[in-house]
Amino acid sequence: MHIKINLLGCFLFLSLIGFSQNIKITEPKLVFVEAGDVLIGCLPDDDACLSDEKPAKNVTLYDYWIGKYEITNKQYAEFLSEKGNQIEGNQPWYIMDKYALIKETENGRFISKKGFENYPVNNINWYGAKAYTVWLSKKTNKLYRLPTEAEWEFAARGGKKSKGYIFSGSNNLNEVSWNYENALNSKVEWYEDKIGTFPVGLKKPNELGIYDMTGNLSEWVFDVYDYKYKGGINPSGPKIGAIRILRGGSWDHGNPESRNTARTRSTPISSFTANKGFRVVMEKDHLSKIDTVAKKYDFNGVVLVKKRDDIVYHKNFGVTNREQGIPMTNETPFPIMSITKLFTSTIILQLMEEGKIDLNHTIAKYLPDYKGSAANLVTIHQLLNHTSGIQSSENIKSKENGIPNIYLNKYSTDELMDKYCSGPLVYKPGTKFYYDNQDYIILGKIIEHLEDDSYENVLNRRLLEPLGMNNSGLITNSNYVEKSFPKGYSWDKKAKVLNEDKQVFIQNYFSGGGMYATARDLLKFSDALFLEKTLLSKSSMELLLQTYPEGNQYGYGLWSRFYERGKYIIKVAHRPGRNMGINTIFNYVLDHDVSIIIFSNTDKVSVDGLTDFIQKQLLEK
Repeated sequence: MHIKINLLGCFLFLSLIGFSQNIKITEPKLVFVEAGDVLIGCLPDDDACLSDEKPAKNVTLYDYWIGKYEITNKQYAEFLSEKGNQIEGNQPWYIMDKYALIKETENGRFISKKGFENYPVNNINWYGAKAYTVWLSKKTNKLYRLPTEAEWEFAARGGKKSKGYIFSGSNNLNEVSWNYENALNSKVEWYEDKIGTFPVGLKKPNELGIYDMTGNLSEWVFDVYDYKYKGGINPSGPKIGAIRILRGGSWDHGNPESRNTARTRSTPISSFTANKGFRVVMEKDHLSKIDTVAKKYDFNGVVLVKKRDDIVYHKNFGVTNREQGIPMTNETPFPIMSITKLFTSTIILQLMEEGKIDLNHTIAKYLPDYKGSAANLVTIHQLLNHTSGIQSSENIKSKENGIPNIYLNKYSTDELMDKYCSGPLVYKPGTKFYYDNQDYIILGKIIEHLEDDSYENVLNRRLLEPLGMNNSGLITNSNYVEKSFPKGYSWDKKAKVLNEDKQVFIQNYFSGGGMYATARDLLKFSDALFLEKTLLSKSSMELLLQTYPEGNQYGYGLWSRFYERGKYIIKVAHRPGRNMGINTIFNYVLDHDVSIIIFSNTDKVSVDGLTDFIQKQLLEK
């Protein structure tokens, strides 16, 4: 009997696995939207509009596809059958109450109630709508997501074919909408008057051939609610916030809520979701070109791109060790070199917020035993933005291979300070930008003095552990051998061959360039610093990104650079890290929430050039 039960259990388990692997996907039908420079919102003299619909803003949208219909019960049940009805934000994605038109069967499948397969899926919170798009993207290898508020409104207006209707496709609400005046005798029978939803696509479409944007269900969009519209390129609202936006009227709405410009809002886990659904947007596949470029030019490394909340590209190419043929993976840890400086400057600013350090005080205030002539002359601010004027730690180099002597032998951090970071002043502090590691090695020692702990422990305690960066750390004399990092290779242009880099002691870069990380771990830091804004206060972030006339667009541990993208100027937080063939880069496009992380163990392909190529794919038409 025991054997029979186990066999039966295995059979059921394998059956469920087979079911999960063979879920049929009913992909949404889409309508192409040719975009461009558009006007979103209400003009000041439009008396029908509410105050948060004004003033109208000029935005630039890129072409996209949008769902011809709202996502249906049949389509959403396919998603639930594979992923389950997970809890996010303390609420299930799909609310199982009297308004539910999807049910769970005994074997764990989810199916639409009979006769409601083609009705728009309701009872969805914002997390459930977003989770569907993530799942659909992975299943189809396409870039699905929720529409932004601007994309939704432009499509509802009829795009470039717009005839200026008040509602999506007509000035007569009942022609294009199921609303509280005409949504009677619905089969859902939620109320005595049988008001409710109807199958998608029964009403008149708008100018682009899109159905039900004015009624049936209000639709979740991506954006966090802000009282005023945001202009620019592909705007997506504030980066953080507790309230999300819905657009379009529902079966329980009337004229005011159903207008193309009307904005409603709700918490992501609304207490009433029977009138809430969604449709999807599919982006043009800009990033498939990365594969072509990487293979054509023999790129070797890892590329990760995140746009807003979604990782839209994460792939690896080549090998970590050419002699042994060890393949690269998405989780390969890399020495990130000078990207370390951004971690160091973040810790310094945290200490400033805690009142432990004043950026206008000098080195001697925090390192009384510092032996250099800069002790009472160079401020913490000048160390942070590389205007200290201290003699370079890399000025003495090997005659044999040109490598700075500081990296040719194993040193303790105290020895690094005495031998290479305590040189004379070569120019007046604060007058000239000169990039060098000694400024940040000194900052690392100041951190140790203030925290009465090693830089490694402070780094772990303040940043790596809280952020779950479990595959990151500081390279030290004690752990360097046990870490299996990719070998670096430098390109000989004349001979057209890659040569293995000379060995250096990366641990000597210390707080100026001695960290390692995976691309996914570095993204966690990026999200916390720029997207979630949990590491520094607003004023500290302004200090981090502020540039100075003498500073070559350099802030504290990174460059803040400006690029032209079409008719707009974008600001980018730019942080590269290099050591011969090891080339890493971290870019964050401010206001567009785009993170680009590239690790390479050769210099054959310019990571700066590849980063710029990706930026253009994402931010230009």
